[in-house]
Amino acid sequence: MNRRYFWLIGAILWCIAIFIATASPSSTGSNTQSILIKFFHFTKDEAQIWNVVFRKCVHLSAFGLLAVLFYKGLQKNRFWFAWLLTTLYAATDELHQVFIPERTGAVLDVGIDSLGAFIALIGVVLLNRKRRERRKVYG
Repeated sequence: MNRRYFWLIGAILWCIAIFIATASPSSTGSNTQSILIKFFHFTKDEAQIWNVVFRKCVHLSAFGLLAVLFYKGLQKNRFWFAWLLTTLYAATDELHQVFIPERTGAVLDVGIDSLGAFIALIGVVLLNRKRRERRKVYG
């Protein structure tokens, strides 16, 4: 089997993992905030700030990884298709959250997810370019 199919299967499995995580009541912002208070002994205001930072970093990294998985599985125009598929999935995930009790969907989160995908894809492109240059130099 072609290796790119393994990457696409990984992308699908990661989409399922995101879906399950966002459907879980433990994924709410208030739950994350109470964990921060309990384990790090933050004040409510401190926990609120760190909660936002943590949750937005999770958005960036989760959808960055999804974009990389799509990128590795695609062949033509893979940068833009990986970014587009990731952004579309982010939008459907936020729509899905609207129907989950104690969750909300946010357009801003779709933007953050899309940005995470874009940053990760730029990183992959730069790493690939550096590898090609090394192969030319060292044969």
